[in-house]
Amino acid sequence: MPSNTSMGSYVDVNLDGSGMNNGSDHVTATSAPAQKYVTFDDDIPDTRTYDNSQPFTAPTVPNYGNPTGNYSNAPTSSYSKAPTGNYSNAPTGNYGNAPTGGLVTQNTGQQCLTMEPPKLEQIKKWTVQNYKYTKQLVSEKFGHSTKTVDKELDVRIEELRLSKVQYGNMLREARAMYARFEALVSTHRNIRAQFQTLISHAPELQDQLQANATTQSILEKNGEGLLGAIKTFVDSLNTLVNVTIQDTFLTIKNYENSRVEYDAYRNDIDTLQNGPQTESNKNKLLELQVIFENRRQKWEKLKSDTNTKLDLLGENRSMVMKTQLEMFNSAVIAYFSGNGDKLSEVLAEYHIKTKKISEEGDTTTNSFLARNE
Repeated sequence: MPSNTSMGSYVDVNLDGSGMNNGSDHVTATSAPAQKYVTFDDDIPDTRTYDNSQPFTAPTVPNYGNPTGNYSNAPTSSYSKAPTGNYSNAPTGNYGNAPTGGLVTQNTGQQCLTMEPPKLEQIKKWTVQNYKYTKQLVSEKFGHSTKTVDKELDVRIEELRLSKVQYGNMLREARAMYARFEALVSTHRNIRAQFQTLISHAPELQDQLQANATTQSILEKNGEGLLGAIKTFVDSLNTLVNVTIQDTFLTIKNYENSRVEYDAYRNDIDTLQNGPQTESNKNKLLELQVIFENRRQKWEKLKSDTNTKLDLLGENRSMVMKTQLEMFNSAVIAYFSGNGDKLSEVLAEYHIKTKKISEEGDTTTNSFLARNE
């Protein structure tokens, strides 16, 4: 039957088998004298009810067995000090391919994450060289050191810089012209469609609407032809500015860098020759002369390459631009003079393909500026 217990009482469960019935897994919960394992306020009545009539199922305790092994040497104290021991039997092997530099552990032979001496030498060499070249450029800016100048080549390079700017401006305007003219041709196409749609709704204006639709159709057709010519012109300009001229400037940049290296070592040699002739300076002068000779040969080779590139660029630019300018001029004149046949001849001569436009109505009029009567 349910019974009320105080907050300070507990229920004692026999798990030793004395309370089990006929070998079953159930044990009987019996009342035990109230013992206070946890401190509670005994003045507060416990209103909860406990049903002791239901059997209590004992939980199954898993058996993990007894751990085996010798744990007598298990560490039981502080690890403030690193363990010591005899490493005479450390594993050995062939580490001929192991990377050089850095620290190697005793037990694995693996390299720690430290920078290798060869890389340090490369970084040091790169830093010294860049400092030398930067110092040479700054000295030239302030007039503290001399600069090797090839007036003829420098003039050609400066002319190319100006030409690139001018051709770049032309390319920008040609692209703007293409975008605006494309919008104009699209407008011709849309208004032609509106004229043709309106014919069925206004029979009394059929002749006038058909004439306007025909004119807009011719304008659309010839506009597509001019767009093809403009696009060809833009593509050629883009190749010239962003590919051909840019490739030449890469060679010019290498030439200018080699000139700075050449002058830097040349000025170092002049400084040592004018300084005290000690044994250390003499040895250093011999080393610099070898490096200086290599830099001089590299500079002369790149100088020759730059002149060759400029010659080829001049020939290619003249040939390509002459053809493109003639084509562009002929196409523009043919379009704005209303000579559709001439525009078609220009496109065929320069192998320019245009998008075919489906036309409705009579479009046999050669001049789209002719008055439709």
